[in-house]
Parts: sequence; C-alpha cells; structure tokens
Amino acid sequence: MTLGRVQRQQIQELCTSYAPTFSATPGLTERAYHSIDTGNAHPIRVQPYRVSPQAKTAIEREIQDMLQMGVIRPSESAWASPVVLVHKPDGEIRFCLDYRKLNAVTRPDNYPMPHTDELLEKLGRAQFISTLDLTKGYWQVPLDESAKERSAFITHLGLYEFNVLPFGL
Repeated sequence: MTLGRVQRQQIQELCTSYAPTFSATPGLTERAYHSIDTGNAHPIRVQPYRVSPQAKTAIEREIQDMLQMGVIRPSESAWASPVVLVHKPDGEIRFCLDYRKLNAVTRPDNYPMPHTDELLEKLGRAQFISTLDLTKGYWQVPLDESAKERSAFITHLGLYEFNVLPFGL
C-alpha cells in the first residue's frame, strides 16, 4: 500500500515537528540503568592488542568522539578489555571491544524477550507500521556506577570506561 499525498504531507509535518529526535547524536533514557553482575570474580585485565598506525589513528578519533559526547571517561579501573577494529562492508571501521572474558564471568540477565510474531499480532488491524532504528541504541542506556568500572577498555592512549551501555556486553 502506498501513501497518498495528504498522508505523505502529514508524515512530513510529524517528522519536521520532531526533528531534534532524528539526530545522529544518541539520546539517553532515564528509565533504566544497566548493571554488570560479576559476583565474586576477580577483575580481569587484558593487555591491548597490537594495532597498525592506521588503526591507532582510528582508535584516537573514536576516543575523541566518545569523550566529546560523554559516552566514556578516563578510568583507573582494575578491569580492562581490549579494543578490536572491525571493517564494515562500506569501508568504514567499527570500534568494538573484546568483552568475551568479562562476559564469561557475568551472571546473565534472564528476563524473557518477547517473540517477534507475538508482538506483530498485537498490532492487529493496523494500517501502517513503521520502525525506527536508534542511533547507537546501546549508548542510550546508562550504566550504574559499579558497572562503569567493569566496562573499562584499554588502548595505546590509556584506560577508559563507559558511562553508557557499550555494544558487546
């Protein structure tokens, strides 16, 4: 089904009225905080992986961007996970963290995820369905204070920790 002229105009007006919502800068919820329960596990500290000079430049750029947005802060944590750069199909580099060792000692959150088909059934007779993709969606969930030290990651520039939920935890 295609939208008519009036419907397209209504959607355009709706998007215009909420323009600040459609931003490349991630927002931040106040409704939830993420915690990392490692029980009695001792801090895990992994040395940074060796990277090329080009990778160092990419890491430096990402660190500066994340510091500027308030996503990370310098850290003195006993925990440290290494950075991994992943090449995306479009040639861009994705800044990732190797949290495998941290995840291995983290108690899982067993909250049940709803089934997609059940959610779609709840829409019933809706004429239109739209989806929105959050900009850096994980970064929109703050970490509680105790989780921040566990999120620490190490680079050639030093140690940093996340203020928000990083991808991979």
